[in-house]
Amino acid sequence: MRKILKFAVFAILLLAGFVTACNLSAAQPTVVPPEPTASATQTAMPLPTAVPTELLPLATPTSEFAPLCDAASASALPQCQFPIVDESSTFCSNKNPYNLILINKGMTYEVLTEGFRCADAGIKDDRQMLTCTGNMASYFEINVCDPACVVPTAQAEITKCPQGYNYNNLQGCCTNEIQLINRNCMVFKFKTTTCVVNCGEYNTQSTCNKNSYACLWDTQNSLCYARQ
Repeated sequence: MRKILKFAVFAILLLAGFVTACNLSAAQPTVVPPEPTASATQTAMPLPTAVPTELLPLATPTSEFAPLCDAASASALPQCQFPIVDESSTFCSNKNPYNLILINKGMTYEVLTEGFRCADAGIKDDRQMLTCTGNMASYFEINVCDPACVVPTAQAEITKCPQGYNYNNLQGCCTNEIQLINRNCMVFKFKTTTCVVNCGEYNTQSTCNKNSYACLWDTQNSLCYARQ
């Protein structure tokens, strides 16, 4: 009888434990893992913005004056030679007066006085010789230039300069220095000599004028006399 009672108590305790365990498992809430979000799976990327297809340069104000000259622009000028011209001698040939003139080698020249002409006479001491002739005892001028001095072709678009400055055509900029115009050219003046000619033997104006390089006709006195 006692054994049966112990078995019944053991069975009741076992059943009670089983019921308690079932109740505890039913009461515990079920944990559901959260769904993955975009921030958890990948780094958020910024939205693309519009990119201009062409970058436009910023507008810069245009100066109303040409640029100022500086040392750099001055050094870019061609190295010009100032013409050196000397009169070597004056003489007569066939009763015609001549001037022998020496100029820098490579220079060009132009006779400015009507009735006179010059011609190349060779090289002497590395200088160009010219023989010039015309009327006796008369002044004449020649213009001698260095052809290496060339005005630059690239000029500034604006030639206006601030007050106190002048536009320099040689450098294409503004300078407050005195501008040398045609600094590669210089004009030289000479005088022919008097050759021995007996002008008194010419009794008419026409014959006197044929020898006008040495003689002059005096209309008032109807005389032909030698140039002085």
